[in-house]
Amino acid sequence: MEKKRILLKDIEKVDPFKVPEGYFDNLTDEVISKLPENTVRKVSIKVNWWYRNRPWIYMAAMITGVILLIRIFAGSPTQTQSKSYASGGLNLTSLSDIDDFYNYYEDGLARIVYDDAFYLTDFTEDTDLN
Repeated sequence: MEKKRILLKDIEKVDPFKVPEGYFDNLTDEVISKLPENTVRKVSIKVNWWYRNRPWIYMAAMITGVILLIRIFAGSPTQTQSKSYASGGLNLTSLSDIDDFYNYYEDGLARIVYDDAFYLTDFTEDTDLN
């Protein structure tokens, strides 16, 4: 038994669906007449304090968060030393002066150690200073 192969080009191109004559002429009028009448309803919404001020509260929270993140990642600003122990003589008369002196030089030493650790410089090279 031999099977017959059907190709698309052999099939007749006929649209089997038809629209009755004059169907679209009155279609919009019929659809609109079947719709219910528009009734306008007024809805009053009570806006409480939270919904009225919510954008401002969110903005304040966002700005506070940004400031805190900057303080965390950038660090708090360092205090400037009002006393300069490098110039002039030492006048260490009280314990607070001694603590200030110690903290001043400790901070300087910490900066030197930090710079040496993170900004690697090799001073072991032989340099000709002539």
